[in-house]
Amino acid sequence: MGTFTLVFLAMAALFAADMFLAKMEKAESQVEAARLFEQGRGLMQRGENAGAIERIKDAISIERGNRDYLRTLAQAQFAAGKTAEAESTLTELLQSDSTDGLTSLIMGRVMVKEGRFAEALSYFHRAMYGHWNENAAENRLRVRFELIDLLAQRNSKEELLAELLPVQDDAPRDLRTRTRMGQLFLLAGSPARAVDVFRGILHNAPGNADAYAGLGAAEFARSNYRAAQRDFQTTLRLAPDDQATRQRLDVCNELLTLDPTMRGLSPAEHFSRSLKLVELTVDEARQCIGPNPSPELQGLLDKAGTALKAHVSAAHESEVSESNLDLAEQLWQARKACKSPPAVDSSLALVLTKLAQ
Repeated sequence: MGTFTLVFLAMAALFAADMFLAKMEKAESQVEAARLFEQGRGLMQRGENAGAIERIKDAISIERGNRDYLRTLAQAQFAAGKTAEAESTLTELLQSDSTDGLTSLIMGRVMVKEGRFAEALSYFHRAMYGHWNENAAENRLRVRFELIDLLAQRNSKEELLAELLPVQDDAPRDLRTRTRMGQLFLLAGSPARAVDVFRGILHNAPGNADAYAGLGAAEFARSNYRAAQRDFQTTLRLAPDDQATRQRLDVCNELLTLDPTMRGLSPAEHFSRSLKLVELTVDEARQCIGPNPSPELQGLLDKAGTALKAHVSAAHESEVSESNLDLAEQLWQARKACKSPPAVDSSLALVLTKLAQ
């Protein structure tokens, strides 16, 4: 019995020693893998992505399945322009955990780089609703703003608005972010929401020139040119060197001298503006008619010539004004068929677009 006990104790001691040595070896391997990984990250920070890829791969060969290493490898591959390799690495990660938020975000960036925008949108959304090991709410908001910036760059108005609406209440309340939100709503084709944002800023910061400039741009987009004029004027009082706003004010002033729908116009002024619009649309049309205008366009030009020379009594000015405006709109539509279409943001274009609404 004593011999058996000694043998058993000896075997237990050997087993414990083997376990201890195995743990030591594993710990040493992990330390070596971590050292190689940190070398790789250092190379990435210096822009040496090819070298970083090799170091991180060495780390992975020691500690296989480390998700942090694999994600960083994909980022290095992406930075090195090896999008196909990055996609392969990320696909492996997502196959084992499709809810990984960071991995989905990196995959979304890869898809954007490859021009696969519809797939990129899907991965950005998966990142927003996926799992994050820490700071989940902050990271999800950051991903949404990255997607918002991407949509803004692509001028994807409907999709941009769809992403802005859920975030408007959760976005940071600092002045810079609120101003950015107003500008984004304007870019998304929602000037009414932009007006609300900029007015909210001015409620708390009544001397903020950027907010007045944004409010003016939003009112301008809503064809509220008189309100836009006031906002632009206020902007320039607060920031006299703002040349972009000065140019917008010049356009606004010109619009206010052309717009026949302004309230308070006398019949004579309404008639004068209708003639001016006919004159301007004739000038635009003549720039593209060439030697052989279509019979339709030539007929409109002849009709316009007659209207510009006609003597109209005060009693008939209102009636003729409406006829002139109809003629101007018809000429404008015909002008759009030219090989060189007119600028859509010119004063004339904006007034005629407003009339057509």
